[in-house]
Amino acid sequence: MHHPFQLISSETRDLTPDLAKEFSTMAGSVSERDLKPKRLTYLKEAVLNGMAITFNWATVEIAETGKVIRMNGNHSSNVLSQLDGAFPDGLRVHIDRYKAGTMLDAVQLFRQMDSRQSARTIDDVAGAYQGLHEDLKETPKDAARKAIDAVGWYRRLEGAPVPSGDDRFDLFNQTELHPFIKMVGRVLSKKTPEFTTPVLAAMFATFEKDPREAEGFWIDVAKQGGQFEPGHPTVVLDNWLCSGTAKDGTQLKSREIYRGCVIAWNAFRHGKNLPTNDRPFGNFDSKKSMPDID
Repeated sequence: MHHPFQLISSETRDLTPDLAKEFSTMAGSVSERDLKPKRLTYLKEAVLNGMAITFNWATVEIAETGKVIRMNGNHSSNVLSQLDGAFPDGLRVHIDRYKAGTMLDAVQLFRQMDSRQSARTIDDVAGAYQGLHEDLKETPKDAARKAIDAVGWYRRLEGAPVPSGDDRFDLFNQTELHPFIKMVGRVLSKKTPEFTTPVLAAMFATFEKDPREAEGFWIDVAKQGGQFEPGHPTVVLDNWLCSGTAKDGTQLKSREIYRGCVIAWNAFRHGKNLPTNDRPFGNFDSKKSMPDID
């Protein structure tokens, strides 16, 4: 059986500026990813904030050319080589050295490193933060993540600062949000694909106003209004969300969806029915502010 590559040596070493420079200036594989500014910034911040773990670098010797090239470590070695006097103490790097027959074999090696199939997903990261809290154990992970995304969306709408990227999952540590997260877990199901982030953001806004009544309202929306008449706000809202289209046939915008949800909630709170036509919430104007929550 043909083996496209083989491991020659493997060692873990102290990271030094000279070693970082050696790797950053080494010729890279044709399969190597281009340097991305966002990834460079992310790695630099991780290193300077003391969040860096042992780096994993690799080289490969191509038998048909005799050249040794870098297979892994392009971004991290470039970042580290440019830190100058800010280079931290105590960093370590694990270096694997391979040998491959051809560049095609080296591409097969590249595919084994940080493969998409084994990479951490957003759900994995969210689940790790959720797992810190025993009271959220029974809440489905996808529902919990969507709840956190919705809280962030709503707070940005309100002009409040919200952590970006995976840092947003720090919101799991705000225990006052746990009742809402658990409510989302009770409302969402495979039958509620129309409950997108702006819908859940409106759910959060109504939950803050009246938790008990909000849960009943959104359960009825999820059940397509149940036994209510056609003009009931929960029926009208669900039909509108499921259609997913604005009056001109285009897809509903996020702020438009949020606005419609709030109008439906307000009508529900005041015991009023809504029109059953294709514009139950009137015309949407992105320049106008969102309605208040009654």
